[in-house]
Amino acid sequence: MSAVVVHTRRLGRAHNIGRCHQHQPSLRQHRRRSGFPAAPLLLQPSTITRCASTVRQELQLQPSAISFLTDVEGDGAYFDRFVRNSKLLEFRSTTPSYGRGGASNSRFQWNMGEWDEGFFPYDKEVVFRDSGDDNSMLVYGGDVWDKGGADLYVLRQLLSLQRRYPNRVHFLMGNRDINKMRIVDELGVGHDADEIRLPRHDGVYWLNRRLREGLPPDIDNRVPSENAAERLKWILRRTMGSVDAFELRRKELARERIAIANGMPVSPTDGDAEGVSVTDEEVAWSYIRSCNPASGIMSQYLARAKLSIRFGPVLYLHGALPLVTSDDESSLSYPAPWRKPNNDDATKTTCASLTEWIADLNAFASDQVLGWREYHKYCQGYPSQDCLCEVWATEGGYANTTLAGEMFGALMQYSMNTLPDRTRTNSCVYNSWMKNGLPREDLFGSDEAREKLRQLFQREGLQVIISGHQPVGDAPWPIQLARDGEAKTLWIIPSDTSFSGDTKFVTLDGFDCKESASLGRGSATSGRGEVAVSETLVQFGQTTGHVESVTMHGVLSDGTRYESNNIMNAGDEINQRIGFKIGRAEFRPDVSEDAKEGTFWVKGKVGDDLLVSSGEGFNVRNAYIKAS
Repeated sequence: MSAVVVHTRRLGRAHNIGRCHQHQPSLRQHRRRSGFPAAPLLLQPSTITRCASTVRQELQLQPSAISFLTDVEGDGAYFDRFVRNSKLLEFRSTTPSYGRGGASNSRFQWNMGEWDEGFFPYDKEVVFRDSGDDNSMLVYGGDVWDKGGADLYVLRQLLSLQRRYPNRVHFLMGNRDINKMRIVDELGVGHDADEIRLPRHDGVYWLNRRLREGLPPDIDNRVPSENAAERLKWILRRTMGSVDAFELRRKELARERIAIANGMPVSPTDGDAEGVSVTDEEVAWSYIRSCNPASGIMSQYLARAKLSIRFGPVLYLHGALPLVTSDDESSLSYPAPWRKPNNDDATKTTCASLTEWIADLNAFASDQVLGWREYHKYCQGYPSQDCLCEVWATEGGYANTTLAGEMFGALMQYSMNTLPDRTRTNSCVYNSWMKNGLPREDLFGSDEAREKLRQLFQREGLQVIISGHQPVGDAPWPIQLARDGEAKTLWIIPSDTSFSGDTKFVTLDGFDCKESASLGRGSATSGRGEVAVSETLVQFGQTTGHVESVTMHGVLSDGTRYESNNIMNAGDEINQRIGFKIGRAEFRPDVSEDAKEGTFWVKGKVGDDLLVSSGEGFNVRNAYIKAS
């Protein structure tokens, strides 16, 4: 990049994009359908009807089995481990392809993350283990990139699988996917590699609070303006929780270049590519191109993904179901904060039924992704005007008046942890079933606390909710909703195991425990370690459509291979204990340390033992206790 144009403004200037430049009239004429902020694309009534119809069809589809994979976060080794462990998926050999023009013409025209169906430089691809059954499915729970060093590999594998099995592979949007929509807003739209115009950027609202309180600015919120690469490093490290992502992308690009130049398949994990240089500018361009709303592979993922997916009695989310308690505290409804954010009428910002909420939620997400694409198209035509004034993240909010805010800011806000006023975002992307490493006491701490969720499940015809987002150790964490004496067939199953390598094994005072030790992270790039893997598998009755089986299987962080019992089997006495806490117990993290105390929950049966877990933050402690 030989030239960089930087647009800046003084902190404290009135936040009004209209004071920068006048929008083109054709853009301002567009408005969202009722309930959405202003944007350049309309969802016509027929489109909305089709969205609602799609949800009704999802309610009626009867897959034979569904595998759930989530929060891979660019860990190519874990992705491969999952596929090899899966009961529904497997790898088959394939011939690497190098995209437009074939290998002989395009080896040195590097793919930087652009979507090209012909570019698949790997020697294996994922397929279903059918055995004559073409109704098994995969739901990917979101968070494709950021920590594992094989972002491009993981996303290309998922997109390739979905392209070949469009009705059997389903994607959810995670917060780490949606936040990549910020790249085009905060790095700008470049026409070529010789010039990139950086927009004005006065920091992000979750770090700007010190300024509002009259305190000196946080050094983390001083946005680099010298070039796109330095700004991208800051964005990833300081605002996306992706400390190593920039350098990991550099290594992945280098591995691709040396392999393709030698006519070899690209490995997602094998070492550094010595002798190959990838510059900072090229890493930045890889993010700009892969997150290009029109042609990047991340835009392909977001265009195919939803915020919520339902198959009959099973609901899939990235995070947790957001709920609002009625005024008389007798029932729960579903918040829709994207609907007219300044409207005080609560009935217009909630949905009464799950079916209505899913339809509106996914229509909202689809519309925002279309707005993101239209924003990019507009900024290519007018790169020196509205697109360079200021960015959505500085003020945030659903009613943000920047150009990006009006066109796709509501979805970015929906994926955030907090609102600009510091209150929590009530979102199925960022909400969690866990708090400080344990199932939330306000939801699951007692029969009374579970009652509202139990009634909601019965009213909506749900049996199981499966989600990711919040790490829960080295195995999924089933939570039971049924009351004492009832059949144990209502479950919530958080399944993010992205910190498996940090799980510790302990023994509990007063219990007959088997000793074990975690193998740790080893040489793994991410927190998953080198051995742990888990698959949550749902199987349906083909005549009833009800869930007949929910099992979890894989390898724990101590290397133990496990397969849970069917937690839907009401006749299995062990299910009376799974998904409930056994209470507080003392444990010793190490023989040299003093005893500590924690609350332990029963996760499942492993051999002749029960696996019980306690958490604090992302740190989870496991113990094996005798099932008897």
